[in-house]
Amino acid sequence: FLVDAAQGAGCIDIDVEEMNIDMLAFSGHKGLLGPQGTGGLYIGERIGSLDECRIRPLLAGGTGSNSREMDQPISLPEGFESGTLNTPGLAGLSAGIDHLLSLGVYRIREHKQKMVRLLLDGLKRMKDRVDLLTPASARENSGIVAFNIKGMDSTEVADRLDQESGIAVRGGLHCAPMAHCVLGTLETGAVRVSFGTYNTGEDVLSLLDALRRIAGRP
Repeated sequence: FLVDAAQGAGCIDIDVEEMNIDMLAFSGHKGLLGPQGTGGLYIGERIGSLDECRIRPLLAGGTGSNSREMDQPISLPEGFESGTLNTPGLAGLSAGIDHLLSLGVYRIREHKQKMVRLLLDGLKRMKDRVDLLTPASARENSGIVAFNIKGMDSTEVADRLDQESGIAVRGGLHCAPMAHCVLGTLETGAVRVSFGTYNTGEDVLSLLDALRRIAGRP
């Protein structure tokens, strides 16, 4: 089966063999600390080569490993790597992964969960003005909290946090409209706070102060 690890890679320990993961997709610019435009797809041995499975790349070309052939190679990883690879981006991704491994994935997750708990505790005290969309427990959280201020569009909240307090969050549908259909937030979107390795408790308290001002709550 396929696991979407876009938000979890770099924060949650992942063992593809122990978890019986056949394929794992990840983005490079989030928890792995790489540049935008990087990412990867792990393909396990059970999937096999291209001539043994029904998976085919959407794009083909750049058969540099065997330029005499007109068709995409069937061997891996070349079979899924069309065109010229983003070598500078991958070098940056490698440096990001080296850095997070030096810090320790467990320590990063522990720190992010601490930030999540602090923010959740503050938002729960504003429950008369805030709709919390993230599960109340930080235990399985990868460092992300989603919520809305009642009666306000998420993009308005995000813009005000930026302009009035210099705090960067993301509002809107987060490239996942179907998820917002399930949450019932397709019209308003959601405010998403994504914690990084170097966020502090003071950052969280500043965010809560700014949200109280925006929500009109003392």
